[in-house]
Amino acid sequence: MSVDCRPPDQLVELARKLLHEQSHALSVLSDSLTHAFANAVELVREAKQTMVVTGIGKSGLIARKAAATLASTGTPAIFMHPVEGLHGDLGAVPPGAVLLALSKSGETEELNKFVHHFRRIGGRVIAVCELPTSQLAQLAEVHLALPRLPEAGPLGLAPTTSTLLTLALCDALAMVLLDLRRFRAEDFANFHPDGSLGRRLLLRASDLMHSGTELPKVDVKAPFNDLILEVTSRHLGMACVVDDRGVLSGVFTDGDLRRLLTRCETPARLSAGEAWRLSRRDPDEPQVRCSTVSSETLAVECLRLMRESEITVLIVSDDGERPQGVVRLQDIVRAGLG
Repeated sequence: MSVDCRPPDQLVELARKLLHEQSHALSVLSDSLTHAFANAVELVREAKQTMVVTGIGKSGLIARKAAATLASTGTPAIFMHPVEGLHGDLGAVPPGAVLLALSKSGETEELNKFVHHFRRIGGRVIAVCELPTSQLAQLAEVHLALPRLPEAGPLGLAPTTSTLLTLALCDALAMVLLDLRRFRAEDFANFHPDGSLGRRLLLRASDLMHSGTELPKVDVKAPFNDLILEVTSRHLGMACVVDDRGVLSGVFTDGDLRRLLTRCETPARLSAGEAWRLSRRDPDEPQVRCSTVSSETLAVECLRLMRESEITVLIVSDDGERPQGVVRLQDIVRAGLG
């Protein structure tokens, strides 16, 4: 097969023409929706069982995507291949389950056999296809009609417009159901815990903090050398300075050490508490209570606080006094939130 060489402008124009055709097709689909769509929504919403989505060929690929979208947005759904369904997988379908069957023509033999037996065991069917007179539409309780439009592209043969319209109609069904179920961003995150949204809405300080033996902590009365040893040995670049009750007095960091060395010629004679006070950006300011976050604080909120305060560590404390752990800026960035 030879490859035709054309100027770039012609290639871009051909692509634009195709996209304009498909854009027009979506408008036609939108204008053609009837109360049948609302009936389909109610049928799915009232069902107690997991929804089944099916199709063959390109429609099967769209069906897989539709099932995944429904499942991730609050409508339990699975894809079932019609042929596999006819050879045993129907055993997983309880009476009353809803089937969303996708087909351009509505006349695919294997698909219609599957739909027939799905109804035989008590299932209910929504058909997405063009003709209301097709066998699939006749088998269905609800028929969602696709506009009869030519496929986009020079030959008008490959499934393009038909698959786009089927996909768009399935997405519309999923999104309307999402809205009716009052599905929230937090619910979406629960189904996508390792995605970027999931991490933003689920990841908390407790998931990232260094605690227990990893938490650098030293008494205010301890020698300066003990403070430096604690900062160095825990490899976090900081240490919590606490009083005899374990209450946080301050946080001593590598940056504080550099500042201290410019202010004091004999830091080894200082206690940990004295070293921390002298290392503060303004040691003459009255001492204020160190700010902390709870273990349930979202990691994105920790990030916001760090950026606003121009700091790189936050102390985690549920009572606001005794440190439980520490969250560093680099921990949040490493988790994909920076």
